[in-house]
Amino acid sequence: MTRTAEALLEQADAYARLADDALRFVSDQALLDRLSAVATLRRLVQAEETTLAGEVARRSENREESLARKQGASTAANLVSQVTGMPRSTAATVVASGEAFRAREAMTGETLPATCPQIADAFAAGLLDPEIAAAMRRTLAECAPGLAPWELDDLERKLLDTAAEGWAPNDLLRWLKRVPEHANPDGGRPDRGEPTPIPTVKRRDLRNGLVRWTLDLDTLTDGFLKTAVEANSPTRRPILVTPDQDQADLATADRRPVEQQWVDGIRLLAKKAIQVDDGQIAGTAVTLLVTMTEEALRTGLGTAELPDCGTQISASVARMLAADAEIIPVVLGGKSQPLDLGTGRRFFTEAQRRAMAVRDGGCAGPGCDAPPSWCNGAHIRPAGYGSTSIDNGVLLCWRCHVLHDVHGWQIDRDGDDGRWWWTPPPWVDPTGRRRPGGRIPPVAT
Repeated sequence: MTRTAEALLEQADAYARLADDALRFVSDQALLDRLSAVATLRRLVQAEETTLAGEVARRSENREESLARKQGASTAANLVSQVTGMPRSTAATVVASGEAFRAREAMTGETLPATCPQIADAFAAGLLDPEIAAAMRRTLAECAPGLAPWELDDLERKLLDTAAEGWAPNDLLRWLKRVPEHANPDGGRPDRGEPTPIPTVKRRDLRNGLVRWTLDLDTLTDGFLKTAVEANSPTRRPILVTPDQDQADLATADRRPVEQQWVDGIRLLAKKAIQVDDGQIAGTAVTLLVTMTEEALRTGLGTAELPDCGTQISASVARMLAADAEIIPVVLGGKSQPLDLGTGRRFFTEAQRRAMAVRDGGCAGPGCDAPPSWCNGAHIRPAGYGSTSIDNGVLLCWRCHVLHDVHGWQIDRDGDDGRWWWTPPPWVDPTGRRRPGGRIPPVAT
């Protein structure tokens, strides 16, 4: 029996003892202990699986007596995929790790240590996740051409010591990718004979109405873009509360994944980039053509056309775009031929937007702390039915604007203290309980 198999049996027995009680009745700590135990069990199972895959690879090396070919598979990875049911790409990684972690045999028959002996031992003991172990293996392989054997041993030990410090797995994976850039004496990544990758950007319309952007960027451009998108994303920041304060309202908290919140950051970044007067809350945007009927603009029902893009958007979204747009009426004939072009008129002036920024201090949405730079002026009552004045205006970020214009949340302002109140639609809260919006007012003295 292998060392890993023995550890596997011991861990399985330990987990069986922990799992005696019904899951719903165990304490929080007991639950976490079970999860940790089964995670160790999983790592040991995967380590044994990797060992077996490495042996399959060894028996498939001889072309004439290849185990893989005898079983009708072209490679050892394909055979492992067929037997285990794992995807071929995963099987290829498991086989590569199995080859690197098993003992080697010299031409004289002498047994040699594994290519990555220290990582192999830690992996066999259930201390490393397979993905982390594979990343370490690849890192050492990239660094090997520029390092002496003793330097490679030191680097392998350093990788394991760093992993043992308890870093988050994703942070550790990112760090491992950067190691080859610093491990060699000349400070550069070793040349592996691969062609230099060329950064590209691709755009494709999807059948579901979304548009897919695929970006392959160099690290410098990625750094600029990531920083800019994060700086403009309305990611909710943690807010400290005292025990006697209400917690965040779950109905209005932004619980979207970060990748969805980044869309807001990209949208805001693009809007800033095309503004003529960047840095102004009320800067005039360059022209984006949107055509829709007057009725659709007033009611928010129907669709609008984007002639420049050849696509449609909903009328409610077009109304939100109009919140910071310059509206130029165009009279169209029966075949949508322009017959007359009017003069531009902004829904809110620059002075009005600044006044709302001073009054509201940022987004007036429920549970939202977006600053004024993330917000646009929005009408409490639709533009066609209410006045274009700050009494009928409110500063809203994109998410809260969607709550109001698309999802049917109603906004009211208390005349006594000027506080904002939001009433959800019945399908969100049948009781109609109002939520406070904007900033908490200062304590009266």
